[in-house]
Amino acid sequence: MEFVYRAKTKNGEEKTGKINARSEESALQILQSYDYIVIDLQKQKETTIWDKIFYKKTSVKGRDLAVFLRQLSTMLSAKIPLLESLKTLLNQITSPTVRDMTFSLISSLDSGLTLSQAMSETNVFSKFYVEMVRSGEVSGRLEQVFSYLADYAENEAELNSKANSALIYPIFILLVFIVIGSVITISIAPQMVDIFQEFDKQPPALTMALINIGKFLINWGFLVILIMAGAFWAMKNYLDSAEGQNIKSYWMMKLPVLGKIYKNIYVSRFAETLSTLLVGGIPVVEALEISGSATGNFVFKNIASELADGIRSGEQINKLMKKYEEYFPPLVNQMVAIGETTGRLSDLLKRVAVYYYNEVERGFSVLLELLQPMLIVVLGGLVGILIAGVLLPIYQLAQTI
Repeated sequence: MEFVYRAKTKNGEEKTGKINARSEESALQILQSYDYIVIDLQKQKETTIWDKIFYKKTSVKGRDLAVFLRQLSTMLSAKIPLLESLKTLLNQITSPTVRDMTFSLISSLDSGLTLSQAMSETNVFSKFYVEMVRSGEVSGRLEQVFSYLADYAENEAELNSKANSALIYPIFILLVFIVIGSVITISIAPQMVDIFQEFDKQPPALTMALINIGKFLINWGFLVILIMAGAFWAMKNYLDSAEGQNIKSYWMMKLPVLGKIYKNIYVSRFAETLSTLLVGGIPVVEALEISGSATGNFVFKNIASELADGIRSGEQINKLMKKYEEYFPPLVNQMVAIGETTGRLSDLLKRVAVYYYNEVERGFSVLLELLQPMLIVVLGGLVGILIAGVLLPIYQLAQTI
């Protein structure tokens, strides 16, 4: 069960957050074990549909998550027990969201959950992280898994930073376009009609189009925003369902340009997880099923289950993979075949994972280099059309005078 608490430290600092425990008494004992003076402790209320719409969920920033994973990886590598490592980090963390997350992990571990189970209840870690940690727990290679996850989170944060930096200018232009467009269509363009009527002239078609757009926005703009918000909410809920996840998993890999990048991400995750599990001595069948789940993609999860069924029937992995060449490139099949022949499958899978992750980085770099100028050209063209809608009638009037 989840409880919401408000407490004070010995120094008088007030702390608030959530804690997972089997009962209210257990939650109280956990809080008191950290020398917290509990002021208020209540069971988390059930989420209503209105909470889902209006509640703003606080999330851990990518950079903060990467730092947390790196610190935990370092402490585990130093052979410091997991629970002790988390308690040490709790006293050093400054980010409120990371601190709440860490406290939640500690309380869940104290209540008897495994680390992967505790992570799945925080709403911070994706299924990929949870499954990777579960693979580390099963294989006994938790410190190696956290080292990989730290690298992964740092790379993800770096890629996100590059993407955000590349999009700042186009977004700024888009906001300028919206402001200019609103002013022109709602305020300036209608005045052109009055001027043309004085000269008994008809405004250009472009100007009339802008005027009609302005009238539509004034009369129906709020309704359009409501419909779009409702459609977005409904789409998001559908994509979060099992059927929606299946559809999203398939079509994400069919997108132009991005589809190849996503596919490389899933191949890299699959190969990395499978390599980690095999090194830990996990049976191939179980390792395949866990690896499929770790990709976070339903298509790869289903393929992994079919591969596991084939292994149970006595077939080889590389021969089974040939049936899914659409998702596993020839290089993967070749490396797996060599690995099975030489007995170095886990090592070659690791190399596959590194290769395709590098391909992901290259793909994102090329995409961002192309995206920025393309967006600037498109938005610049739209702004040009708006300005032409104002200048063209002025030019025509000047010709008649």
